[in-house]
Amino acid sequence: MFMSDLQVAKKYLIQQLIVALLVGCIIGFTTESLYLIVPMLTVVIPFSLAFTIIAYDERGDWQQFRLALPLSRADVIAGRYASIAALVLIGAAIGLVLTGLIVVGGQSALGGMVPPTLFEELSWQGIALATALGIAIILFMLSVTLPLVSRFGMTKAVRYLPLAMVLIALFVFASGQEFQLPPFVVDFIYWASTPTGTVVVAAAIVGVAVIIYLLSTLLSIKLYAKREL
Repeated sequence: MFMSDLQVAKKYLIQQLIVALLVGCIIGFTTESLYLIVPMLTVVIPFSLAFTIIAYDERGDWQQFRLALPLSRADVIAGRYASIAALVLIGAAIGLVLTGLIVVGGQSALGGMVPPTLFEELSWQGIALATALGIAIILFMLSVTLPLVSRFGMTKAVRYLPLAMVLIALFVFASGQEFQLPPFVVDFIYWASTPTGTVVVAAAIVGVAVIIYLLSTLLSIKLYAKREL
């Protein structure tokens, strides 16, 4: 199941890669911030390819065909979650490589073409936190999306997905109204800006996102077991 999904993704990865690289460069140069490139590519590439894989399944009726293979429904879901997780890592790696190329290019003969403000206050800590946030964002988005797809299929899930995202956005927006950071949170932010704090915070962000993703996997397994194909 894992290899099957990656085989489908391979056909469209180059297309997505070209688009993502162009968009990443445009965003990086227009906002003059390299910190946006990694999280953007980490989110765009796997999310787009995940829906491409699912659409390919439904269009070709591969879901029914798999039930005739020596694969359980739990295997199907576990393999899909694993393959999409691999695409998340690929997206993050591409973002890091692109950021590195821009940095190297800015210090070479192409330096005159690159705004100097692009490298101001650039640090490995900022890149690490941006990468961790990008991974956390896409894993959370997938954790919400994939159970809906597992239960209803992509066609019906698309009807519920915008509502789910809007409700989540409203909750986040409402929780941030008239809210002042308590002193211990301010102290934590200062600690997180230290090298040790950055590593711990980045690892914690990714760790929590992975736990949510694993819980989503278990939920999808249960929902997919009840789905009629």
